[in-house]
Amino acid sequence: MRRGKRILALLGGFLLAFLLTGCVQSAEELYALPRQSDAYYDLQAAIDTVLTGGADYSGPMTGSNQQAVQLADLDGDGDDEALVFIKTSGERPLKVYIFDREGGSDSYENVAVIEGDGSAFDSVDYVQLDGQPGLELLVGRQLSNQVLQSLSVYSYTGERMVELMSANYSEYALVDLDGDNCRDVFLLRLETEERTGVAELYRWREGQMTRDQEANLSVGALAVKRIITGQMCEGVPAVFVASSYGEDSLITDIFAFRDQTFQNVSNHGETGLSVQTVRNYNVYATDIDEDGLIELPMLVALPSATAEETYWTIDWYNLKLDGSKDMKLTTYHNYLGGWYLILPDRFHGQISMGRSEEVSGVRGYSVQRWNGREQAPDDIFTVYAFTGEDRGELAVADGRFLLAEKGDTAYAASLGDCDWARTLTQEDLIAMFHFIHLDWNSGER
Repeated sequence: MRRGKRILALLGGFLLAFLLTGCVQSAEELYALPRQSDAYYDLQAAIDTVLTGGADYSGPMTGSNQQAVQLADLDGDGDDEALVFIKTSGERPLKVYIFDREGGSDSYENVAVIEGDGSAFDSVDYVQLDGQPGLELLVGRQLSNQVLQSLSVYSYTGERMVELMSANYSEYALVDLDGDNCRDVFLLRLETEERTGVAELYRWREGQMTRDQEANLSVGALAVKRIITGQMCEGVPAVFVASSYGEDSLITDIFAFRDQTFQNVSNHGETGLSVQTVRNYNVYATDIDEDGLIELPMLVALPSATAEETYWTIDWYNLKLDGSKDMKLTTYHNYLGGWYLILPDRFHGQISMGRSEEVSGVRGYSVQRWNGREQAPDDIFTVYAFTGEDRGELAVADGRFLLAEKGDTAYAASLGDCDWARTLTQEDLIAMFHFIHLDWNSGER
């Protein structure tokens, strides 16, 4: 499936790189600015005709396509059209001008213009929605003094621009939920004061974009924190929406097709609350074991002989359409340190966590065998994070060994003396240790 291409930075700059050909050039030739192609100048001239007084370039604010001038093959003829995003004054100030080449030449002409209300372009996507050659254009607009935004979808036939749909949204995503190899438009609308929200799915059917029956978000969802798409279980694509719930909790809604109906498959009971996925910890659904399926986290508090600090492990599972869980693996996530451990199955329900004694000013995190409240736990292994110029030496001193390095930090481990520690090797611990990846969309781990 072809994707829209981000190519042109804001026009008006000059190329500053030369191709070294090996030919001898005069001093004048060496210092001359490189000449742009005729197509470049023709397009610039065509854009100048629409950049009248009070009109300014206005690239989208979010998403992967943020240039004010972009190229995409909208009509599927093999040649890119140029799209120019402009903001003017007056009514319907947001305009998208589409330029196409005349008869395959370098000369561009304005073939269509899209006008809309709003204060700025929010996002732009190019995607295959109808199974026909060419890419559909999705334009999100920010509406003044409103939380909701406006999304419009257009198709360019080579002769005219046709609007396929228009709807308000808080967030949207593109996903193929019905398995027809074309993307669907998934929309969310949140009503923060009422703490309610709905999801809608628009699909291409019988020659037009149609809206399926809407599905509700869990009651009490405040704000969307993350949206990801992937396989819920084998052969079932889904959209996973993590929302804030209360001050310190998250709730995850899962939207998919069940019996050819769009619905919230994680929503059970009369309360409308996805109780299985509420948690007091910012842990998000992810493909933790890289098997192509999205796992959901379930927090498990570890036993402790003191009430000083509570440690948690995370049981990861796939949720099936019948509501049952397929347990996958268990991890310990240290979000403050940016790392996590995949724990052996035999550790499940048998361990606790604690802090080690200081080593050169650093206290490590110890995974311990739990022996009950009447007996001290046994250290299985300890993980340390060393910084500073001597971090490399400290990582391998006093029986420790290096797990990994990242930036100016060396991560090390040491094995304990109990029976469980002797069943592990350095290679085992290195394989268990992983870094937590930052989610670039939300800025959260």
